[in-house]
Amino acid sequence: MRNVRRLVLGVGAGAVALGLAAVIALSVYSGSNEGKATLLVKYFRALSDSDEAAVGDLTTSSFQSDLVLGTLSRETYELYDFGEEADGTLHFVLVAPGPDGDKRAVLGAMEFSRVGLSNRIESIRRIDEGKRLTE
Repeated sequence: MRNVRRLVLGVGAGAVALGLAAVIALSVYSGSNEGKATLLVKYFRALSDSDEAAVGDLTTSSFQSDLVLGTLSRETYELYDFGEEADGTLHFVLVAPGPDGDKRAVLGAMEFSRVGLSNRIESIRRIDEGKRLTE
């Protein structure tokens, strides 16, 4: 009987430790640069799919954006990550067709905050914009 109690206690302690390790791993990932870049990729994927529910899940209730994108669809845009310049702000470049159909590059900043174990986008703002040069 005594060994059964130890076994049950050991299994219970192991399950708690495993659950705690999963929570810590998720927390560390959402704090990493990959987690923040993934948040940006998911946001633009949801925009290109016109998935309002997904956009709502990725953003805070006070979300604001000054990007004028027109229609965005998969395979028509490219995202480049420039890393976190300030705490809570990720800089990126979006290359996408402009209203006239020509490619344009938009330098932007995504501000995010931690909500529970995940990050949410507070705002996406346009810093500057450039047009494609031809020779």
